[in-house]
Amino acid sequence: MLTPPYVRSYDHHLGDAGPALVLFGDYEDQDTAAAHRGVMAVRERWEGFTYAWRHLPMAEEHPSANGAALAAECAGVQDAFWAFHHVLLARQDSLSVPDLLNYASQIGLEVTTLMQDMMDEKHADRIVDNIRSAVDSGARRAPAIFIDGVRWEGGWEPEALEGALRAALAG
Repeated sequence: MLTPPYVRSYDHHLGDAGPALVLFGDYEDQDTAAAHRGVMAVRERWEGFTYAWRHLPMAEEHPSANGAALAAECAGVQDAFWAFHHVLLARQDSLSVPDLLNYASQIGLEVTTLMQDMMDEKHADRIVDNIRSAVDSGARRAPAIFIDGVRWEGGWEPEALEGALRAALAG
């Protein structure tokens, strides 16, 4: 079970309808990017669910994952979490600090503020909370998907995800 459960006022989310799909992910992980693409493909044709993201950077394998997660959190303060999030997953092979600042500039963020927030490690507690949530929920690797609080092991192909979401909606 997802611990703690999805919380609308806390989790980064798209949509407010139906069952909640929570994806624990790592910005450098190719499978996470594939899972995200699967979820977004479902959202393109059906918005009857909520998509939430929680960080699960696998720092030993992906040395830039923590920095990317921190940058995403700092972008969120400027109301640009999802815009930055999409860029990070699309550019997984270029996540150095200069790259992150360049992406921030490209999407119109206040780069100096983002850089200062990153240096001060503002919002790092949220990443730690997300990692703790993953561990408490039994997720040890990204990507990990939970649908209405239950671990989904059926892959991230859009058809499979949509079927699981519709089944959760039907109860």
